[in-house]
Amino acid sequence: MKKILLVLLITAFLFSSFSFAAENGVFEDKVVIGSFQALSGPVAPIGVSMRKGMDAYFNWVNSNGGVNGRKIELIVADDAFNPSKTVVEVKRLVEQDNVFAIVGGLGTPGCLAVMDYLNNNKVPFVYQGSGSTALSIPPKEFIFTVQPNYVTEGQIMAKYLVEELGKERIGIVYRSDDAGRDEFDALKYWLNENGYPSALVAKMPIDVNKTSFDNEILKLMQLNVDAVVLSMWLPQSPNFIKQAHEYGLDVLMIGSYPNADPTVIQLAGEEAAEGLRATAWVMGDTEDEFYQKYVSIYQETFPEEIPNAYAAAGFVAGEVFTEALRRAGENPTREKLVEALESFNEWSGIIAPPLTYKPYDPESTYCRTGLRNMYIMEVIDGVWTGITDWISVAE
Repeated sequence: MKKILLVLLITAFLFSSFSFAAENGVFEDKVVIGSFQALSGPVAPIGVSMRKGMDAYFNWVNSNGGVNGRKIELIVADDAFNPSKTVVEVKRLVEQDNVFAIVGGLGTPGCLAVMDYLNNNKVPFVYQGSGSTALSIPPKEFIFTVQPNYVTEGQIMAKYLVEELGKERIGIVYRSDDAGRDEFDALKYWLNENGYPSALVAKMPIDVNKTSFDNEILKLMQLNVDAVVLSMWLPQSPNFIKQAHEYGLDVLMIGSYPNADPTVIQLAGEEAAEGLRATAWVMGDTEDEFYQKYVSIYQETFPEEIPNAYAAAGFVAGEVFTEALRRAGENPTREKLVEALESFNEWSGIIAPPLTYKPYDPESTYCRTGLRNMYIMEVIDGVWTGITDWISVAE
């Protein structure tokens, strides 16, 4: 009788364990997810900060009981912003660590390198630290973007420069990669479509590893530009801003949204950075109660540290995934997570801006597209300050 009882108990235990682990990464007490970040190499300041944002948010969620009784365990792989490493690391996360989802991967090259693999294997990929249009258009069932894409940003920059500021001689300096080309094409498209084709007087693709911009700056000065669009980020953008200041290129400069960060001011120097503008999509009003709550949560993990824009991106990634996991219920599956995300209708978090997704339809262009509006910030007295309302180019 004791042997029979023992066998029944073992069988029940095994069945219980199997039922909780039937979905990859889902256990009785936790959900295991993965991410990839540049934790080493030249882009590490961004990757480390983005990871901190996710760590801070998930630590807070876990300290408050988790989601439906489960803690969230985050495994972060270092791909050093190298897409060949991204592929290796993401396959390890999916096939060996058996993660439930990939959340908050950093960088256009890496995100594009694993996009099809994750979608084909039905692994949800929630939030990308990238604005590549290819991630969401055409839509992929298991890929959910949040950040505005570079096509949206490029058009918003064009609209702001000519309609709000009356600029007539615009130059753009952009990284010669998918992200930079997306932004240039979008800027040019909006200007052409809206009757300002002559406003674009300079286009300058640059190598992604370039550090000296003497030739580009001198050319911009010779062309007498009245505005410069910088489609680049750390460490290139502060180098460009500093060198432009040294040469005396005294025109309005507006950078893509990764530049709306205090690190850019510190590296470029306050004098050179004063008046710099950038697009933004996470509100950073220090007087706002939600922003203060965000900082408070962040400092529970990183005491006395002020989070930067990249940490905010990681925090938002955590918010979006956690809300979807909550909606997926007590027995989450990857399919339920997708359905949960599709139920977002102007949902917003502590700092996550309003997001809407729709049921997957390959003919629905924007069913997996996150934000489609942005606002403009300016460095005023050494501090990034919001100066416009939301700007949209959505139909």
